[in-house]
This record gives sequence, structure tokens and C-alpha cells, in this order.
Amino acid sequence: MDVYHKILVKLYEVTNGKTSERVDFVDLVKKEGFYPSYKDICSHLNNQGWIIELGRDLVNITHWGVKEARKVSKGGGNTQRELKKSINRLKAETKEMLVMTEELMGDPSEDSYKLVEAKFEDIKKSLGKVKENI
Repeated sequence: MDVYHKILVKLYEVTNGKTSERVDFVDLVKKEGFYPSYKDICSHLNNQGWIIELGRDLVNITHWGVKEARKVSKGGGNTQRELKKSINRLKAETKEMLVMTEELMGDPSEDSYKLVEAKFEDIKKSLGKVKENI
């Protein structure tokens, strides 16, 4: 289960699945140990339609969030979809690096090298996402 789903399930547990229950999202994320990623997590859950931001760090879980949390809690969820998505991302990043490496062959400059090096870091991150979803 990814971080987003872990926080969503915890939010579901805290609210008992009630969409009218307000929760201090910063406090919830902090207790779960993901405070440095608070804004990213909040943004992702909001973009998915699983929470509604009420301002002042308060959120409500939506009925879509309740459905997703129940599905994930029962062992379902987007794990296969997330795995395919992360593998496709890895594939795309690798293809981009191949093109960049060919450009480095044609123009062996420090700028070209830095682009390849940055893409390599992206590939490492993509590999981590694949491992996370396997």
C-alpha cells in the first residue's frame, strides 16, 4: 500500500467513515510519520477527490474517499494499476535516457552530461516506485 492509501485508510478509521467529520490533517500525517510530505499527500488526496480541504489544515473525507479506503482495507485497490503505471513510467524514463545518452555522444559537454545524470536519478526514483508496488 502506498503512502497516500495509508493516510486515506487512517483518515477513514479516524472519521469512522463519516464524511461530515472534520480532521486536523497535519496532525494525522504527523502521527503517521509522513509530515515532511504533508503538502504532497494532501494535494494528491484532494486531486483524487478523496478529501475536501476546509482550510486551516482541516479536511473531510469524501464518499469517494470512503469507498477507496474500504476497497484498499479489504485488500483490493489500485495496486495492479499502480504497478503498471510505475513500470510504464520507468520504461519512458529509460527511453528518454537512451536518447539523452545518444545526444551526449554527439555533444560530449558538461551540460549534456548533467542532463543524463539527472535522468539517471529519475530512473532510480521510478525503480523505487516499481519496487514499492510489487
